[in-house]
Formats: sequence, C-alpha cells, structure tokens
Amino acid sequence: MYSNRIYSGSPLGIDGLLVTVEADISQGLPSLSMVGYLSSSVREAGDRVRTALRNSGYGLPPRRITVSLSPADVRKDGAGYDLAIAVALLCSMEVLPREGLDEYLFLGELGLDGSVRGIPGVLAVAHFAAKQGYRKLVVPEENAAEAAYIDGIRVYGVESLLEVVSFLEGELILEPKSHDASEILWDRPEHDISEIHGQKIMKRGVEIAVAGFHNILMTGAAGAGKSLMAKCLPGIMPRMTYEEQLELTKIYSVSGMLKGFGGLMNRRPFRSPHANVSAAALLGGGAIPKPGEVSLADCGVLFLDEFPEFGRGVIEGLRAPMEDQEVTVSRVKATYRFPARFMLVAARNHCPCGFYPDRARCRCSERQIIEYRNRVSHPIMDRIDIRIEVRPVEVEDLLGDSREESSETVRARIEEARERQLHRYRGESFCFNSAVPQSRLMDYIHLEKKETELLREVYSQGELSARGYFKVLRLARTIADLAGHEELGEEDLTEALFFRNVSSGEDGRRAAL
Repeated sequence: MYSNRIYSGSPLGIDGLLVTVEADISQGLPSLSMVGYLSSSVREAGDRVRTALRNSGYGLPPRRITVSLSPADVRKDGAGYDLAIAVALLCSMEVLPREGLDEYLFLGELGLDGSVRGIPGVLAVAHFAAKQGYRKLVVPEENAAEAAYIDGIRVYGVESLLEVVSFLEGELILEPKSHDASEILWDRPEHDISEIHGQKIMKRGVEIAVAGFHNILMTGAAGAGKSLMAKCLPGIMPRMTYEEQLELTKIYSVSGMLKGFGGLMNRRPFRSPHANVSAAALLGGGAIPKPGEVSLADCGVLFLDEFPEFGRGVIEGLRAPMEDQEVTVSRVKATYRFPARFMLVAARNHCPCGFYPDRARCRCSERQIIEYRNRVSHPIMDRIDIRIEVRPVEVEDLLGDSREESSETVRARIEEARERQLHRYRGESFCFNSAVPQSRLMDYIHLEKKETELLREVYSQGELSARGYFKVLRLARTIADLAGHEELGEEDLTEALFFRNVSSGEDGRRAAL
C-alpha cells in the first residue's frame, strides 16, 4: 500500500481554493490521523469516511493511516472534502486505479451509509477549477445542475460512494450533466408601479435611480408610498448580463441558498433586512466568512426601510461597500472577497413619530427631529446620489380616475437607457453610469461652457462636495440616456441637481425644520 494524491476544492469568498488530498497507509499501530490546518468539521471527516467506507463494503485495514490536506497554511472547513478523502484512501488500498485521476476534482459530503450529500459553494469551485485547467468534476447529484453551467468542464453527479467506485473502475457509465435550461426565477413582482397614485417626482427619481443604478434616499411623512415604491422596483429593473448572473449565482451558492435548483439566477435580487440586523449579517463575515445582505443584494436592490433606526455602526459600515462595491473579510491565513455591487434604496420619515411636518399630530421636539435625522451622517448622505423629499399624496390623486403608468412601460424606458450604457461601456469592467470611475468619467462626458458655469456656481456656493460634484455628473449622464441625448445639456444637469437635493444632506436643521 502506498500514498496517493487526489484533488478537491472549497470556496474562498466567491472564488475557489484547490486542495490536494493525500492518503498514506503504512506499518504501525492502527490509527487514522488528519493533518493540514483543519477545523473540527474536517477532522470529523475521518470518522464519517471510515464508517461510509465500511458500510459500502470497504473496511479500512488495521494500519497507520495518515491523510493530509494542503496547502497547509490555509484553514480548511466544511464537509466537502469527504469524497476526495474516501477516493484517496481507496486508491491507497488499491481498490481504485490511480491512473487518470489527475484531471478530476472530487467534492461532496459523505453520509454514514455511503451516500453523497450536497454542499454549498460548488459553483464557485467549478468556475475556479475550469480556469485552472481541470476538465472533470465529480459532485453530489444535488449540486450537478448548478456546476454544469460552467463551460469547459464535465460535471458528473453521483449519489453514493459505490456509484463513484463503479464509475472510476469503468463499470458504470455516467453522462456529464448538461446545462439546465430552466433558470432560477424569482417570484414575479407582487406590486406594480401603477398602484402608486400621483407622486410623479418620486416615480421620476426612482426611474433615474434604476436606469443608472444610483443609490437613492426617500424622505417623507409616513404613508406617502415610500415602502410601496421600493417593492415595485423588481418590476422595473433591467435584465441581467451573463456575467452578472454568474457572479450573483456564485454568491448564493457559497451561501448555501441554491439547494435543489440549477442554472443561473436571472432576476435581480431584492433584499430588505430588518433594522435590528447586525453588522456581520449586513456586511458579511463570521467565524466562517459568509456573504452578508450587501452581497446577497449584488446586482440588485438593498432596501433599508426606516433608515435611521438601523444601528449607527451598521449604517457607517456601508461606507466602504458603497465606494468599493465589495466586502473584504481578512483572516490570519486567508482573505475572503465578496462582491457588493448593490443599489441602496433607503426610506425614512422626517421625525421619530412619522407625522412631521404635520404639527397637528407631530409631538416631536425640534431637538428630537434634528437628532433623528442626524443619525445618518454626512459621509453616508454624500454617497447617496438621489435624495427625494416625498410629499403626502394629494386627495385628488387618490380620488381621480387618471391611469398611472405601468411597471412594464417604465421598464421599457429603463431598458433603452441601459442599452445605451452597455454600448458606451463595451469592453469596460463597468456597465452602469453610477459605476464609472472618477478617473474615467470625463472620457464619457463633455461639458459646454454653459453647463460648466452652472456646476461652477453650485460648487462655489458650498452645496456640493468633490464627491457630490462627480455624482451629479453621473446622475446627469443617466438623465441624458433616458432622454436619448448623446451629450449632456443644461436641462440634464439642472434635473440632476434637483434630485441630488444638495441641501438635504448638509444639515438636518435646514431639511427638516
């Protein structure tokens, strides 16, 4: 009996980590030791694998057995190495031939009866393995449809260890899993934008925000339609590109939220965590780093209702993801990267009770109102492109019989603006106006003297920060795309400045009182 080397893997953020599993059977007192900077869940694999092999008819010999997982400087966690460990031991026992296994990757958890169970993160590992040149992947049947969406790698789904042995010995022929044409579909939107009466300014602001993927804050009295407006967003959002679908699906795969599904997620997510969410749950992390809500909302919407009610640390923690569009979780031995290209949609009232400016019902003091609004700091406000003051719905709008635009109509305009952006930024790493780097912005925007003077005047009045100046330009570029303008006009900039609402974020006193 001799040592053998089998290849496995695990997710590292939304990327993959290739792991080499070596098994050695030698003379000595009977024992099974596992080495390689392993968590308790991986160390327990020894007992799972031993029992699964015995119940499959392959008892381990009474020898000294050593299993090593490398690289040794990266912590291994999870049960996904079980299948690779079992195959390495079977090769060392000379049950399986060693030849031809170098091009295989084995992933899967073993049940005590020898069954192969699904694991999270298979899509991320499959994508990484294909880029590293591996051509065959043996995974649980539960994960096969998920991994099969990666081109350049053949995926074999298995349900038991006996099935794996028969396949590797050539006694069983398994057909590679083909692409699952049925994609994962989110439930159809429950709300249509036509349900909202009046509120033309809010609807226009949301349309601009979605078209350019801009962050937006809606401030107004309770019952004005802010939350309902947010729930209408899935119905007006543009189609996802293949790259966006793949990235989003990898995030949900790593999170273990793809069980029983195959294909790629083709609808932008809408995440709405409660105000008591912790910073780790919102941003990601934990003992075993996992994506947070900002990453689960990647390529979609993160809706934070009652924005000031979220913890101060939670709100301030949004700064880096809003700028960098990713979350980096650092550990001593590894760094995990989770994309966070979300569109922030936040809603808040003017005061704690929600009735201001109706002083007939609002009993909040001036101090309470100021403190309430100042819970959202200037740095966070400065990162929000659109800031809308939402007025109460007029009774004429509620009682009138005028027909409101449907989500389908609004989405058609957004799709046209989206196509203009995709064409303009073809070949670039960004595809929305809001994501254009500051260093590249003027490559796509050309201002005439009149527009330049307008911006100079506003900036000189102290109404814009340097960050806000460039956000206005990105916002105006989206407005021009919706209007079909190749170049920015004064009307585009004027509307951008209106929706930027420059005075709302500088001091709660000016906006609320």
